[in-house]
Amino acid sequence: MARLTREDVVDIGERLSRYDDELVQRTGCSLKEIAALSTGRPIEGVLDSISSRRVAVVPITAGRGVIGGFVDAVAGIIGYLGADVFCTGESDTAGIAEGVERGVDVVFMADDKQFIALEMAARKVVYNVESTARGYVTALEAMSGGLNGREVLVIGGAGRVGWNALLALAEKGATVSTYDIDMKRMRQLTSKHPEINVEADIGEAMNRHEIFFDASPSADNIEPQHIKPGTLIAAPATPLLLDNKAYDMVRERLVHDSLEIGVATMLAGASCVN
Repeated sequence: MARLTREDVVDIGERLSRYDDELVQRTGCSLKEIAALSTGRPIEGVLDSISSRRVAVVPITAGRGVIGGFVDAVAGIIGYLGADVFCTGESDTAGIAEGVERGVDVVFMADDKQFIALEMAARKVVYNVESTARGYVTALEAMSGGLNGREVLVIGGAGRVGWNALLALAEKGATVSTYDIDMKRMRQLTSKHPEINVEADIGEAMNRHEIFFDASPSADNIEPQHIKPGTLIAAPATPLLLDNKAYDMVRERLVHDSLEIGVATMLAGASCVN
């Protein structure tokens, strides 16, 4: 997935309530419910576990550095879900130490390579790429009324989010197909997964499908001619690369955000340690 920018995250905390209302309209589930459902455990138990978590979000300056507003956005999502959260005053190693000294259960942190939640007591690492895929598949399942036996096309299946989405969709009983510009990598990944069909012609594949999981950073994957009355799209890739006409045609049947579902699902996963 592409690196986020300050513009992607700066207003997330202020928009959470409106975002959640739109999510309920499109999927029938709130952000809390999608996060909890993604764990496969009873919702109330997961939400109770989240509300008991103390969480630190640590700025990491390695590599290309901290994205402006990122830690505040992550903390805002975590707090919205009911956990006790704070951003550490220190960064990097000193920030982790600060969190431990303040008795946290979970540490969230991200560098150029990974965005993780570290559950301290269980020594459990929850990865954003896996959580984002699982959370969006859960949202797509809710929006579609169930994925068992449904045909789903994953665009960008050779990427980290796309590949995890393929595995999660297969677990849901979906009939999964995928396309990626890196066909060699795609065929390597699917060599031991005959249940995943690799498409050679993206245009033809999109004409045959109504349900899409778009994990590709490429522009204009889904064009107006691919939008049908029953089209549903889960699009975790940032930025969202639908043209204006395609977006207007499918906006009420589209799930997309910069951080919300991924962070919420990470928190749910880090809260389920027993």
